[in-house]
Amino acid sequence: MTEAMYRTAVSRTRRDLSLLLAGFPMMLGLYSVSMAQSNSPTAPDETLLQSGDLVWPKKPNAYVPYIARAEKQSAPEDEAEWNAAKQKFLATVKEKYAYFSDQDIEAIRRLSFADFYAAYAGTAVPNEPQVLQSGVSLYVGHVGIIQVDPDGGKWVIEALADKGVIKRRYGDWLSARPGEWVWLGRLKDQPLAARRSISEEAAKYIGRPYDFWNLDLNDHTAFYCSKLAWMAIFRSLKFAVDGNENPKRIFWFSPKQLLYASPIDRVLDHEQYITR
Repeated sequence: MTEAMYRTAVSRTRRDLSLLLAGFPMMLGLYSVSMAQSNSPTAPDETLLQSGDLVWPKKPNAYVPYIARAEKQSAPEDEAEWNAAKQKFLATVKEKYAYFSDQDIEAIRRLSFADFYAAYAGTAVPNEPQVLQSGVSLYVGHVGIIQVDPDGGKWVIEALADKGVIKRRYGDWLSARPGEWVWLGRLKDQPLAARRSISEEAAKYIGRPYDFWNLDLNDHTAFYCSKLAWMAIFRSLKFAVDGNENPKRIFWFSPKQLLYASPIDRVLDHEQYITR
């Protein structure tokens, strides 16, 4: 990772963030009013779901860990886990990921959790500790893939930190996420048969382990949530949803990047994911 690439990944002006944080209390008030007055659903009804659809759950106004797991973590717990995982990654990166240059490895070595979190979200300014200390995350999240069985049953295929790649009923998936909003996305200009192949591809990897530090998006030995979605689209439909055909990445592909990728039509959209 070159210095220019790194700065591109994490850059955002301090002015933008300060304005965002300054307006956050007002935004929360407006948000509370809009929730009370809105008749729109917070999650898509099962009748809307089609195979190959993508769903992004997110609890508004709550800290959102950088990885999805059954038990939520606080920002300090997240930071400690990420730093420990980074050291393990650095110890084996040369043998596991030969495409990482010495410069790439050094960039990871110097990467702080705050800078990672800001860059993974694609929005915040690096080295702004109040983003983590406030207890509020305006970004990050999770994504799952919808599969519809021959009887019309709706399922979610997803990669979770404490379970690996799993499949569960959509209703159970929603029940495990009380108070969360769910965005629904669908690939544009693709017939249902083509989109169905996304979930069929994802289902091949049920039982595979979770590994947030497996950065090769086309490596099927282990997954994080948005990597699973990227690879399922890439292998089934033969294109990269983010426009980058090289799967050998030196930084993570995030759920938010996927949500706002140009081929995605947001069928159910709760306005800006970043501010919810």
